[in-house]
Amino acid sequence: MNIAFFLKEPTKATETMVYVSATLKGQRLKRSTGVKVKPSQWTGTKVRQLAPESATKNLKIENTVKILKEIEREYLLKEQPLSKEILEKEFEHKITPVNTTTARKKDVLSVFNEFIDARKQSVSENTIKTYKTCKNHLQTFSAEMKFDMSFQNITLNFYDELLAYFIEKNFYNSTIGKYVTILKTFMNWAGERRFHNNMEFKKFLVFKDDSEKIKLTPEIVEKLRTTDFEDDYSNIVRDIFIFSSYTGLRFVDIQNMRPEDVTEDFLRLHIKKAKEMLDIPLLDVPKEIIKAHTERYGRLKIPTNQFCNREIKKLFETIGFDDKIRFVKYSGKNEITVEKNAHDYLTMHYGRVFFITNSLINGMNEEFIREITGHKDYKSFKKYVQFSREMVADSLHSAWKK
Repeated sequence: MNIAFFLKEPTKATETMVYVSATLKGQRLKRSTGVKVKPSQWTGTKVRQLAPESATKNLKIENTVKILKEIEREYLLKEQPLSKEILEKEFEHKITPVNTTTARKKDVLSVFNEFIDARKQSVSENTIKTYKTCKNHLQTFSAEMKFDMSFQNITLNFYDELLAYFIEKNFYNSTIGKYVTILKTFMNWAGERRFHNNMEFKKFLVFKDDSEKIKLTPEIVEKLRTTDFEDDYSNIVRDIFIFSSYTGLRFVDIQNMRPEDVTEDFLRLHIKKAKEMLDIPLLDVPKEIIKAHTERYGRLKIPTNQFCNREIKKLFETIGFDDKIRFVKYSGKNEITVEKNAHDYLTMHYGRVFFITNSLINGMNEEFIREITGHKDYKSFKKYVQFSREMVADSLHSAWKK
């Protein structure tokens, strides 16, 4: 067996997790050592002596190696074959007792609160809200089903019961998939911190459904832009939606704009979700909105996201965007037909969707669009592309006329 170590994020300036890698017959087992260290304080096999708590950390690392070698020696003495799967099981069994007392005292839901608190420094407020909602659903499931939410009970049987519960509540597959993904993220986090050694959660399957989106045409967006709703707050919500439609910015990034971020032809913003600075070219329409708001309010005036999401539906209804739209969703294998007026589906985020779609239609290079929106890969970018049937038809007729 070959044993080596690697850092989770070797270029990070702050502390990162040290992982151990054990290669057995060409198969590789990777596990956290539970030790965090700055890359500058790591030699490749141990923590440098002058680093804080180096003796304690190196003892943990040595213990990890010792356990792996003990397992290998035991199976050699027993003359039994040692596979990656057996090594993984034996390793988890031997290394976890470090925290068994804590694990017995704390159940999934109490540790979930610690997980949420720990993640507040690295994820957005909306993600934290989703984590809390997921935890609340698990709590309700536990109460209604009389299920003991201890770590050892997070098994495939638990997974089957949880799916049945979600499906009975008519949760869409996309929603179920979101909560299962969060649960797996949490279980991985808790495992790294030795709250459990239960790896069955890794077998949980994540449901994936493409979410349906409303297709906005340039004509309906232009109608919104040019309509005076004869109410200050309605017109402000209109302006913010149009601003997003012409810049591709998320609502939260518009909310975080400062006067010094605006130059004559560009916005230079720190994008919260992407955690990077972006230079966004300004078209005439967003320039006019900035100028009008600055003259009237002293800044770009932005109500809360909840108010804007509620109001934008009313504005689109007022301008006649009220066709009946029917989507077929799935909960498990059950079809659920959802029928609403088109405007009822809309939120402020559709401004960003429209910007991406309309930029593509107007012939803009995808790479340039992603430079503006901050998308790192095509997979996440593609979710925003929503061509209406009229757009597709126009493109078809135009191509076949050539």
